[in-house]
Order: sequence, then structure tokens, then C-alpha cells
Amino acid sequence: MSKIKTIFPDPENQALSAPVNGVDHTGAAVNMRVVTEKPLTLFLNSQEIVTIMTIGDYPEYLAVGYLINQNMLQDALDITSIDYDDDLDVIVIRTKIETNFEEKMKKKVRTSGCAQGTVFGDVIDAFDDIKLNTNATLLTSWLYTLTKKINTIPSLYLGVGAIHGSVLCSKDEPLAYFEDVGRHNAVDKVAGWMAMNDISADDKIFYTTGRLTSEMVIKTVMMGIPILISRSGFTAWGVELAQKSGLTLIGRARGKRFVALSGIDRITFDANEKPVEPKKKPTAPKAAIAELEGNDEWFQDPGRYRGIVPAIVLAGGLSRRMGGIDKSLIELGNKPMIAHAVTSLEKQAGPLMINANGDTGRFDALSLPVEEDVISGHAGPLAGVLTAMRWAQKNTRDAKWIVTTAADTPFLPDDLVVRLMQAAGHNFTTIALACSGDRIHPVVGMWPIGIADELETWLNTEENRKVLAFVENYTLAKVQFSGKFIDDIEIDPFFNVNTPEDLEVAKAVLAEIEN
Repeated sequence: MSKIKTIFPDPENQALSAPVNGVDHTGAAVNMRVVTEKPLTLFLNSQEIVTIMTIGDYPEYLAVGYLINQNMLQDALDITSIDYDDDLDVIVIRTKIETNFEEKMKKKVRTSGCAQGTVFGDVIDAFDDIKLNTNATLLTSWLYTLTKKINTIPSLYLGVGAIHGSVLCSKDEPLAYFEDVGRHNAVDKVAGWMAMNDISADDKIFYTTGRLTSEMVIKTVMMGIPILISRSGFTAWGVELAQKSGLTLIGRARGKRFVALSGIDRITFDANEKPVEPKKKPTAPKAAIAELEGNDEWFQDPGRYRGIVPAIVLAGGLSRRMGGIDKSLIELGNKPMIAHAVTSLEKQAGPLMINANGDTGRFDALSLPVEEDVISGHAGPLAGVLTAMRWAQKNTRDAKWIVTTAADTPFLPDDLVVRLMQAAGHNFTTIALACSGDRIHPVVGMWPIGIADELETWLNTEENRKVLAFVENYTLAKVQFSGKFIDDIEIDPFFNVNTPEDLEVAKAVLAEIEN
């Protein structure tokens, strides 16, 4: 089989959405785009089979996949021609052998799928005869990587919502991602794409955004795919059918969490975190620790952190993947990107400062102090952390910690500072870093100011630039955060904008949150 190009959604296709006007809950005017929905009538040879409500893209894949999943077409090689009339919204598939499904079409099972899915009775009969590949494997590291990749691929869902997606994957790589108003349509597009490109199913992974219903299980098994994953939940009949067929069924897959209810033998748990005893290097005097010992209220009250815990937004990067443009000042939601981080932090901590190099006047509109790195030569994020510590020592009297984040993280959690502080606790040699999914975010953290001299000594050696290498010298507290959910998609609270593609995703997410 020749190498097949991957296929992903095209959110810029204006034919798939339409502009509408209205008002919101305040009576303010709203201009937005909504997903389109149009009929597609499918003929197999001379017989009308079904009229499908669809967004209208990839009608050939949808039609072929529908027939295959309904057991009306065994192989794409049986097809002699496909004729699609966009004006009439009709598609005709002709085959080598004459077909007649008059009796078959009398046996229908209405499913729970969106847009009124249907499964014909003999499909359920054929389901019992399919044998899935028992040697297929799913590494949990693949699963975690896939969920992150799929949730950040630019899509119509992120742009306008009200749509389902289905993704065919190989190991930790998405191969084909289709969307439609009904999840069964998205599945059928995948089936048609596989058939028309001669894609083997026996080692593939199938991901869907919808519930794991009987229909989803049946279609996945009919395609011969041994592993089905969703970020949503299950239905009892879906689980029963999966167990009967030997399908690996995984639901509620979000971040590094999931539930498997069938086919568990295929799963290899290679990405489970093992607790590691942290290295400790006591440097703070006992008197300083005793100063707050037993004063738990100081650590628990979010209101006390403003004016006590300086917050610094790191904007000293070179933005190479943005073509050298200062990404912190790129407009996102009618204000500079850095303003989103500033707005979040000023509610949680303070005073605030921006760490940036070059012309500091470009941040005048934010009315915040701006400090250049105290270490020359673009020494990386740790230079910004050291700069923040030195600034805090000069400008705050009682600060014991600083909190840092990056300028390109617009979706910071509202409880960032309080939870980092709680993790740092009474130990002035503890560094608390934020985590989401399976990632540590080295520049989002709480740092004890008392280690400033040691950090400066560390940075005086040019090879010492990696954040986590420095952190290894201290007690590390990892603080796990979850993001906001837009429908069933979890948005990484530390999603950072590194590329133009990331910027488009951030714009879509922000628009969805504001809506």
C-alpha cells in the first residue's frame, strides 16, 4: 500500500458554516457562525437507500462508508462509479453486481445517535461473525498523546461547535479526522476513507467525541478496528456489545485519566507515573521556617496573597516559531495575549512585574514595571526567574516566594496561586510547579526567593540552562490542574501559543469560552 496523506478538518471552509445574527442574554447584538446542515440522498445503483443530514463535505467517503457499515457493500473494489450532484444533493454509487435491498430496508433499528442514526437488522447479525485482532496493542503513552493532539487540532468544532468528530489513529498519530452533525456520519466518513484508500483496520485505534453507544460499538467492529476510545461515557448495551465482540472500549479519556470496560488485555500501562523521592537541599534558616510554622491560615486565604506573593509574567523569549514577532503582544480577543495572563494573576497575587528584554516601552499600556534579564545573553526562563527574585527582594519587604508564568498562556486557572502556595507549604526549599495531563510546566510555578543566590551561581555556568535540571536540587511539589471544559473537550489550562496554528486554536477556544 502506498503512503496515504493524513486528512484533517478544514475550519476555514466557509461552505461548512453560515453567518447568523442575534442577541445574547444582555440584549447585546451577537454575530456568529453556525454549522450547516443539508440533505444528501444516497442511491445504490437504481435503489434509493437513505437521505442523510450532513454538513456536506466528503460526500463520497460518507456514502461509501455508510454502505459498508450497513453491510450493503463489502469492498470498495466492487464500485464501478460514484456520481455526485451538488445541485440536487444526490449521490449515486454503482457496483459490478446488481443489488436489491428492498427486504433488508424493512428491518431497521433506530439508534441513539444524533441526527437519527439507523442500523439495519442484518448488521447486528453480521456483527456476531466478526473477529477482531487480539494482538493489537494500546500503550497508555499513545493514548495520552493522542487525546492532546486531537483536542488541539484546528477543527470546525473549535470554530463554531455543535458538531461531532471521529479520528482514525495509528499508534500515537491521527491519520484521518472527520466531523459532522451526527457522530455516525463522521464514523461513516472514516470507514469510506479507509475503504477507498485500502487502509488496514486490524492494528488501528478509533477515537470519537461522542458517547460510546451500541451504534458506535457496532460500526467500529464492522470496520474491523479493535480499539475504540472516547472522551465521553458509556451506555450499558454499548459495553455489553464490546465485551461480546472483544473490542477494547475506553471512555472518559481526559488528560491522563480513562476508564476501560472491555478488552483490557490489549492495554499496556507504560506511562503510569511512579512516585519518586525528591532530593532535598535545606538552605533556609530554621528561624525563617519557624516564622510561619503553624500559621495555616496564611497559606489558605487567597486574599492574603495579593501584595505578599509577587507575580511575574515571563516574556523574554525570542518567539522563533512565530517568525520573531513578539507573541506576547499579538492580539487575542481584542487585547494583547500577555494581558490575559496579567488579568488572571492580578486577581490572585501581587505586586505584578513583566520580565522582558529589548524595548520595555512596548508594554506601557499595561502600566506594570518591566525588568530585563539580570543575566545577559538570553539565558532562558531561569534568567527570568532570577530577575523576578531580585526584583522581589528590592521591591517587597516580606515576600518569601514568587509565582511565575509565561506570557503566552492565556487560559490560566483561577486557583493557580493558592494551590501552588498550598503545595509549597512551610518549606522554603520547595519549588512547586504546575502540571496538566502528563506534562510539567517548568515556567509556571512557585519559587522560594531564598534560593536566588544559588540560582545565580547555577546560571553562571553556560551549560546550566534547563529548568528541571536546576529544580532537581530541591524538593519538587507537582501540582496537577484540570482545565475548563467546552462541551466534552478539556482545554489545557497551560496551553501556550508557540505557532500561528496555536494562535488560531487559542482564538477559537477564547471565542467559545466567551460565548
